[in-house]
Order: sequence, then C-alpha cells, then structure tokens
Amino acid sequence: MSNKARNIAHDPRIVLHNGDGADTMILKGRAERVTDRAELKRVDAAYREKYVDPHSGAEATIFVADDHVYRVRPRLVLAWSYATMTTRTDWYFA
Repeated sequence: MSNKARNIAHDPRIVLHNGDGADTMILKGRAERVTDRAELKRVDAAYREKYVDPHSGAEATIFVADDHVYRVRPRLVLAWSYATMTTRTDWYFA
C-alpha cells in the first residue's frame, strides 16, 4: 500500500490544489476510496475517452496495479484568478 493510501486511510481529510498561483483553485474535503466495480468501469471509460497517447493511439486506464481511485466530497472550494485575492470566491458544502 502506498504512503498516500495509508495516510488517507488514517485521516481522509484532504486539500487539493490545482493551478499555478495565478489562477488558483483549492478544494478541502474528504477522500473516499472507490471500490464499486461498476463505478470504476464508468470512471475508466471516461478516462480512456479523454486520455489517448497522441503517438500510439493507446487509451489510458485507471486500472493500474496497486493504484487506488478516490472520490472527494468537497467541504470548501476557494478560487481566484490573475494572482489577486480580490477575485476570490469561496463555496461551502454541507
């Protein structure tokens, strides 16, 4: 089991950061491991459709040995653009 998987199993509270500092999005919430085979197949189909190797045409897959798939239940999302907090917006979820 990876360190990430062990850490999430111990404490599922997470913070995700996407962006480069100029156009930022931060999500705080809880991670849940997805184990339902039907749900994993739906996620894999969407992933394969989106991620294709431009050189070989090979489709990507989420089914990689020792990898896990997680669903994130957001509690708070913060976002701003153009490296200025004056455009910041916060969304809270119950």
